[in-house]
Amino acid sequence: MNKVKVLNTLSYYRHRGFKSDVGFLQTLNLDKTMKEFLYQNIIAFLVVIFVTFINGQAYISGNIIWLPIGAVSLCYLLFGFNIFIAVFLAITMSSIWFHDASFTGINLLHLVGTFSPLLAIASMKFFKLSNFFDGGRLVFQHLLFLAILTALYNTLMKFFVYSYLSLGKPDDLTINAMNFITNYLIGDVLGCLAVLFFAALVVVPGIRYFAPKLVPAQDKAK
Repeated sequence: MNKVKVLNTLSYYRHRGFKSDVGFLQTLNLDKTMKEFLYQNIIAFLVVIFVTFINGQAYISGNIIWLPIGAVSLCYLLFGFNIFIAVFLAITMSSIWFHDASFTGINLLHLVGTFSPLLAIASMKFFKLSNFFDGGRLVFQHLLFLAILTALYNTLMKFFVYSYLSLGKPDDLTINAMNFITNYLIGDVLGCLAVLFFAALVVVPGIRYFAPKLVPAQDKAK
């Protein structure tokens, strides 16, 4: 009888110990996930801020090249969709710090800049064109399509937002549809291509050489 009690007691504490180990491992995994989430959001925030800073002043009529849209697309490709809050905050703060904007709550233009690359990547996934590397070879066509699609979504949505904002303010904000769409489309395409190809041809090979474990997975943005 005593032997049975001893075995039952050992079994009980062994079970409790196993549950404690599982809980400890789950806590470690949660901490690791939270740290990774924070690192990704901080990096995305800093990248968008830095690229916006070096790009220079933003103009309502459009820029010859708009690098921030490419930086946002790159961050989504590297870290996935869970950084959209950091991207939105980076676009908002960049507008305040570098473009003399004032904070008036959620800005529709900032939302467009945040979600247009997401919509483009989701469309790429739908058309099964979201693999940008085939082994070690860059799939040029997919990057080009992503840049064009991102620029198209961003340009059209910003045109509608600017058109909406210009209602009732004909003297303050006039929009020429043809010039607006042409300038924004060209600037966004060039900005996307510049950043994405720099990352694909310089940054990713560098990471592969110096820190191969940090190479982003192809399905990160899927």
